[in-house]
Amino acid sequence: MTPSMHPIKRLPLLTLLLLAAPLLLLPACGGGGGAPIVLGAPPPLALAITTTSLPGAGLGQTVSWPLTAENVRGSPVWDLSSGALPGGLELAPNGVISGTLSAEGPFDFVVRVTDEASSDTQALQVLVGFLEASVSDGLTVGDAWTQKPVTLTTNGAVGTVSFSVVSTVSGGAFSAVDPNAGTATWTPGATGGQNVVDTLRATDDESGAPIDIAIPVMQDPTANHVAAFGSTDVWWVDPDQKFGAHAYTTDLHEALADAGLRDPGSTGATGTEADELALLWFRVELLRQTNVMFLREADGSAGAQGLAISFPFEEPGAGYNKPSPASTLQGLPTRYSQMAFTHGTNDGVIGTAFIDSANNRSHENDTSDEGMELGVFTNQILPFFDSSYRNTLDDDPVGADDVDVLRALLYGLPSPGGRFNQIRDMGRGLARTMAAVLAHEVGHSLGLGHTSPSAPGSIMNASATISPSANYVFTADDVTTLQSALPGAGKTSAALTAQKAGSEMPAGGVAVCHCRVCTSGEK
Repeated sequence: MTPSMHPIKRLPLLTLLLLAAPLLLLPACGGGGGAPIVLGAPPPLALAITTTSLPGAGLGQTVSWPLTAENVRGSPVWDLSSGALPGGLELAPNGVISGTLSAEGPFDFVVRVTDEASSDTQALQVLVGFLEASVSDGLTVGDAWTQKPVTLTTNGAVGTVSFSVVSTVSGGAFSAVDPNAGTATWTPGATGGQNVVDTLRATDDESGAPIDIAIPVMQDPTANHVAAFGSTDVWWVDPDQKFGAHAYTTDLHEALADAGLRDPGSTGATGTEADELALLWFRVELLRQTNVMFLREADGSAGAQGLAISFPFEEPGAGYNKPSPASTLQGLPTRYSQMAFTHGTNDGVIGTAFIDSANNRSHENDTSDEGMELGVFTNQILPFFDSSYRNTLDDDPVGADDVDVLRALLYGLPSPGGRFNQIRDMGRGLARTMAAVLAHEVGHSLGLGHTSPSAPGSIMNASATISPSANYVFTADDVTTLQSALPGAGKTSAALTAQKAGSEMPAGGVAVCHCRVCTSGEK
């Protein structure tokens, strides 16, 4: 028997083709061929600039800032799309901003990068030396004074501000630094002089631009002219009073102009540099002369025989009260009395100590009734002073050519030449004359009467002769009285009201009534 044969089952042609070719790549949709599609691949990333900010810099600084971008295809080219770069800088095609900064301020611009497929832009800003810093308070005629604080202030800061010391010759230190407000206090040390300069630095922490501040420091000429409460009676000599009609801001300004120690055209509160230096020097010299009359050292320190009385350069601050009306001068720890330079009446009186026996107002400057204030009448002193000193500054008052002389006088520096001797003698003579009137009226307020009989040069004489050779002093009896009264918790109204009215002006000559003491109801 032969083997049985199974018939062959024929498969359809399509099935055979599929078995023979297990994978066919389908053409792209739409026909016509094209690139194959690989399932699951991401789309290409877009070109993007990654530099979004630039640092700040100072004027004159050389910089090089490369710009960066991502997803770049081929060789990118950079250029400026809009705005302007800071002066001195250029943007190279390779994306580097470089150069030396030649202009300050904020600069806004837009950069662009272009590659083979697309482009991108980015807005940027550069701050160049935008921070400003200065001394906003505390300088006196352009100088800082030893151990007197000054305030530093910044403007235009971005972010916080830090302060640092570049160098300090005076030995100063920072305090009260406020980074957010951009302010700080600098107190110079004890060393001052012509070549003493402290250099400080303020830095804007965001722009990074440092600003240096040079502060000249001079020795404080008023260091010992301070209020000393508790063991002394304090008199504040007020130079800023104005009475009567004249063009100047204060009576003292008018007096200095009449003496040639101020430009007669400087009628405002602030004069020329020479005017301001002369005013400061004169005020210091006035207190020096007054201290000597009260047996203190000229610089204000007590001295071995000094009477316990203080004449501060600046009005005592918060917490120190003037005596109230109807009170007596008791020498209390927080009380001081006021002597004003006032514009007097034309009756020959050059100083007034007002006594109201009913209210015991012996020491106040009562500005409510002109002529009743305790004061030195500057306009009455000047005619006699001019005739005695033969003033040669009237026709050639202090000015720009005298600034070095006035600075030397204010700070006790050697003579720089020029009119040093002439200005010194005129100023000291006027200061000594006014100080004698001041000391006379203060003496009345402390219980002294007129010297009787008159003694040559006695401060408490009812009249005095103004001359370059005059030497004004308290007599030995006056000193004994003041020594027992200062400091004075024991000064009572009885001691103050037991005085007599001042004498009238003698006829003729240059002898003038040095004082006018009023009783109740009399002027």
